[in-house]
Amino acid sequence: MEATFNFPIKSLNSELIKKIQALFSKNATVKINIIDDTQDETDYLLSVPQNEKMLEKSIKQLKKDHDYRANKTRSYY
Repeated sequence: MEATFNFPIKSLNSELIKKIQALFSKNATVKINIIDDTQDETDYLLSVPQNEKMLEKSIKQLKKDHDYRANKTRSYY
């Protein structure tokens, strides 16, 4: 059996967990997926200094590659 529960994080407490446990066997696996719409993926990446550096480096490389391709295309005309 598989079930999906959607509820606000503030509703997650020991009583709710006990109710969910009662629905399934003791061998069931729990998968938790939390969706936080207040922080998008870019904000999350930028929250860690190493990730921020890697993201900035990737953006610079992407811009450099784009400029190179644009200039290369123009040279054929």
